[in-house]
Amino acid sequence: MSVNLNDESFVKEFKVFNDGKAGIALNVRVRIDKKATADTNDKKPNYKLIAADDKGEINEGFYYQEPDSEGFTKYQAQRLIQLARGVLGKDVKFPVFNTPAETLDGVMKMVAPELAKKTWRVAVCYGTNKRKASYLGFKPFGSFIQSMTEENALSLDSADSVVRAPLKEATAAADLVAGLSTGESKEGLDWMK
Repeated sequence: MSVNLNDESFVKEFKVFNDGKAGIALNVRVRIDKKATADTNDKKPNYKLIAADDKGEINEGFYYQEPDSEGFTKYQAQRLIQLARGVLGKDVKFPVFNTPAETLDGVMKMVAPELAKKTWRVAVCYGTNKRKASYLGFKPFGSFIQSMTEENALSLDSADSVVRAPLKEATAAADLVAGLSTGESKEGLDWMK
């Protein structure tokens, strides 16, 4: 086998959701993925809300929360209400759930079947002005999803960041490259001189 790195077959085109622009993304496909029950990786979310256009995807993870935790009471409960209202309508009625985990499972079961039936518009930004993100995501607070069959009521607020935060530099790699260019010897890399 020969490897020709001059061949363009090794170069992949990166596609970015909504061309990397904060705002209202139109005609988006939305789905929910559930973590496999056999998957014991605690770092993976229990559910992912995924929006896709012809350019790429964004997602938001939802994790099981402890009862009375701030993660649930201050953020996730509100987020689930906004998701359900955006998909099922503002007048959606929820059953009474016993735990945050039951709430997450219940809302996802209510919403998931409806998502495949329509295309959606979603509000996307780079976090908030207080906590900017390097990657595009769903608007973190307030309404963020709506059916394309409805008149647009989504918008970004003054708290939503429309400017991408700079990526954190990979310092280990940058230090290595900088050291090699100055002739500095790195342990175990003498062969690179």
